[in-house]
Parts: sequence; structure tokens; C-alpha cells
Amino acid sequence: MNSSFFIARRYLFSKKTQNVINIISGVSVFGIMISTAAMVIILSGFNGIEGLVMEMFNSFDSDIEIKAEKSKTFDRSFIPEAVFDSEGLVNYSTVIEEIAIVKNEDHFIIGTIKGVEDSFLEMCDMQGHLLDGKGAINDGYGPLALIGGGAIENLDGYIFQVPGEYEYFTIYSPNRDKKISSNQVKNIDAFTTSQIPVVGVFGYNNDVDQNYLIVPIDYAAEIFKYENEITQVELDFAEGIDLEQKQEELKLLLGPSFSVKTNFEQNKLIFETSQSEKWITTLLLGFIFFLATFNMVASITMLVIEKKENMKTLSALGAKEFQLRRIFFFEGLLINGLGLVLGLGVGYGICWMQQSYGLIEMQNSTVDYFPILMKWQDFMLILSITLTFGTLAAYLPSRFLIQRIIN
Repeated sequence: MNSSFFIARRYLFSKKTQNVINIISGVSVFGIMISTAAMVIILSGFNGIEGLVMEMFNSFDSDIEIKAEKSKTFDRSFIPEAVFDSEGLVNYSTVIEEIAIVKNEDHFIIGTIKGVEDSFLEMCDMQGHLLDGKGAINDGYGPLALIGGGAIENLDGYIFQVPGEYEYFTIYSPNRDKKISSNQVKNIDAFTTSQIPVVGVFGYNNDVDQNYLIVPIDYAAEIFKYENEITQVELDFAEGIDLEQKQEELKLLLGPSFSVKTNFEQNKLIFETSQSEKWITTLLLGFIFFLATFNMVASITMLVIEKKENMKTLSALGAKEFQLRRIFFFEGLLINGLGLVLGLGVGYGICWMQQSYGLIEMQNSTVDYFPILMKWQDFMLILSITLTFGTLAAYLPSRFLIQRIIN
């Protein structure tokens, strides 16, 4: 066994002349353990919340969305059939999305009417997000509507529990051939008025739930006076398909007249904000760990002072300066390594318990328990932070203090 490492190990676990050194060493190990465990728990919790938010937004949004580059609408025949024959395509829907006034008795909102094909309900897993009623936009009698939970609350509406009985909402859709100014909003001639029964309530995320009313695309085309025009095409691909590669293929196929966006780009601000928050959180946790290593520096410094005579004796016996430095360098590495191992064990143990038993509940949320997601990338990041700062904190006092003692 390396003599420097052997001595360092003895120094770590042996009783010192000054009991305070043992205490500071214990505090050093404890501080590193708590800091490491905090990084594991906070980053895993952050991953869980990030995954939950991304799922909430991605569930409603398609994998890839195609829109006209320079206009709001385009003729659906402009989309070549090759798009719908793309390898890995699971489902698609043409869409008409427009702003309109939705009214129920004395309550109204300015919402988004999204006209879709029946396939869209499967694409967005409507059954899995249905809060009340049924998930359908057509029956044998005509078009039906689905509304977000926040929107129906603002409209003071409800879903009949009696089969075949529905509450009808009125939609005021602006006429495309008329220009509407602020003082003409109440002009009934500027709008097309229609009614539609609302049969179901869904819940995805706050933005969708507060604003969206989903209707059949034919009904949307009728109330907005669209002929063969649509506002977008939404595509869903099989699991494992490289969406960025598929995006490039579709861009080449469609040309510069169309914009092709992945679900990441559709929610770019959400993704970028989430990543920025994670990096800021990681920097703060790294700084906290850096502060925790100061106890280790103090422990090594006091140990060097206590073992001053031992170092002079070893030097007289022929020990080289670098060998003496390595004793306290290894001492620091042992303190850091012990705290790191204990911290990883505590951190991942708590995360496992939360995943398995749900220690912390989430009230009024889409999930019952606080989500936890452990990633190997975070494990490598935590190792790099702890080993870098730990090695630096072990090296500096051993490097400069031993030199002063010997000389």
C-alpha cells in the first residue's frame, strides 16, 4: 500500500490530540454529504417537474407542425401527398385555428377555436385528459365541441350528466370580408353567429385550458367562411423517430413557402426557460458545495499544524517533500470521497423512496406525488463538480503548508 495513503487513512480515523480536529473533520464530511445529497435531490426533482411541464405541453401539441411562411392560411392542396406518406408517420390532422368570442348566457371569453379532424383526438390523447363528459366532436346529429377546464369555468358552463342533453355555447366568429375596429365590436353584422353543444371538458395546461374550444374542422370552415383553406397541418410520428431529421426532410419536400416546426420549437420559450433555470440551479448548488469544502480546508490546515513535528521527523528520515504533501492531499481526498459516497447514497435513497412510496404529495395537481426523475447525466455532472472542488480544496493547503513547515 502507498505509504502516504496509509498514513492519511490513519490520520482520518485516529483520535487527534486536539478533539476539535475530529469535530471539524466530521463537520467537513457531513457538509459535503449534505451538499451532494442536495444536488441529487434538487436536480432529480427539477427533472421531474420539467418532465411534467413538457408532458403537459407536448400532449396537446403535435410532433411537427406545418404552417405557411408568409400568410396565415393556405390551400390544403398545396401539401403534397408525400408528406402524408412519410416514413414513421402515425397520425395527422389538418387544422383551422382562429380567434372568436365564445358566449354562454351573460358570460363570454375571447378564445381560440381549433377545428380538427377526428384523428386529432387520438393524437392528443383526449381520453387521457378528459375531465368530464365524453371525448367526441361528432355524433349522428351533427358537430360537437370540447372545451378547456378553465374556459368552461369562466363561462359558468357545465356538462349535462343526462345522455343526449347538452349545453349550447354561442360562437361569434369575425367575418373575414369585414374590417372590425374597436368601436364596431358590438356590430352584429361583423360576426357570424353559431351555436354548438359542448359535450366534454379537457385539461392539459393553463394556456390551453383557459382558451381552447375544439370543434370539427368542417364546422370551423363554415363559421369562419373558409373554403379549401387551413391554417396548419399537424403530424405525429412513431416513438424513436428523429424529429429534427424528419423536419429537414419535410423542409426539402415543402420548400421555403412553409414553416416546419418540431414540438420543441413550438414551445421554444418553455424549453429554453426550463434549461436556463436548471443551469442557474446547478451553479448555485455548485457554489454551495464549494463553500462546504472550506471546512475541509480548515480540517487539513489544523491537522498539518498538529502533525508538524511528525512531518519534520519523517523529513529527517528521508521522506521527500512531495510524499509529505501527498499525505494531506490524500487526507482531503478521503474526506471528500467519504462525504461524496454518503451524499450520493442519501440523495438517491431519498429519490428512490419518493418514486416508490410518494413521500411528498402534490395537492391540486395533475399528479398525486411530487415527480422525481434521476438522470445519469446529472450523476456525471455532480461527480465532476464534487471531484473538481474537492480535489482543489485538498491540494491547496497540502501544497503550501507543507512547504512552509519543511523550509
